[in-house]
Amino acid sequence: MHGLSLGDLNIEVQEFPGKLVQIWKGSSNSRDPSVGLRPFLELAVAEASTRKLVLELHFEDLGHFNSSTVATLLRFIEKAGQKGVKLVLYYNGSQRWQGHNFEAIALLNKATGNVEVHRVDGGAAPEKVT
Repeated sequence: MHGLSLGDLNIEVQEFPGKLVQIWKGSSNSRDPSVGLRPFLELAVAEASTRKLVLELHFEDLGHFNSSTVATLLRFIEKAGQKGVKLVLYYNGSQRWQGHNFEAIALLNKATGNVEVHRVDGGAAPEKVT
């Protein structure tokens, strides 16, 4: 699977044994990011489902994302749950906007059991939120 460049947003993809890793960098400020993100994320879910991989998404270096991106991520999380794909999300806890968004995502998806959210602060070990 290849990465994605969408305006100011760049997503690098790496593969490791048992997991597919996405590293989100830049900013997602497109008015309708779902146009580019939805096919990319659906492909990641399909690949992870077929190959029984965990999808790990790193948002620590993301400078900003708008509410349209949050909505796209929520649909992606729902789709992953339907396909039985485990998601592990990492965010930068020192950025308040990330904390607010990912703590809400963790609460909303607590019942599904397919999402783990981890807070990362500086050089400290990740702290599991869910």
